[in-house]
Amino acid sequence: MQASEFFLCINRPKCNHRWITKYIRWEKPASGWLKLNTDGSFDDLLGNAGGVGLIRDEQGNWVAGFTRKLGKANSFIAEAWALRDGLMLCKQLNLSNVIAELDAKALVDALNKPSFDNSVISPLSDDCKQLASQIPRIVFRHIYREANSCADHLANVGRPQSLDLVAYNSPPVDLAPHIMADCQGLCAKKLCLDSLLLV
Repeated sequence: MQASEFFLCINRPKCNHRWITKYIRWEKPASGWLKLNTDGSFDDLLGNAGGVGLIRDEQGNWVAGFTRKLGKANSFIAEAWALRDGLMLCKQLNLSNVIAELDAKALVDALNKPSFDNSVISPLSDDCKQLASQIPRIVFRHIYREANSCADHLANVGRPQSLDLVAYNSPPVDLAPHIMADCQGLCAKKLCLDSLLLV
């Protein structure tokens, strides 16, 4: 029976996967909205994690940002901490129209599903939901990492810093080229599975 199952498996027709090139970029928010991008980072060798976030306006201009040192944590918890800190910053600034973008799809799915329950990040996700409920209009979106490059580069600053939390009223100098690239709408190529074949 095992031999029959083996031959049945190897003789099944293979799915035709078609790969396409997508051009990915950070998109400016619509008029009257602000965009929060967050990201978490994790160093496999040292086991250190950090989280960051930045808020920009409809022109792509810097509004506020932060970096946080988390110490020992995994990448998923780092992503959740970064989003929590970002939402708290939005609340402190009394923002009313926010698009929150992050490249952690599992976290976006968790926030968009009221029934989601995970004992590991439940307190963090509960905090995120509570903070989001205090922002009049908020949308959570998953984006590719290539569209989250500013937060991705900023995450490398937050992980090794000595202070637990650092706030930025203006962008760090080494982040300026990435912010300019986003403002100019520069694209990055990404090879992706054709979504039409995944339905």
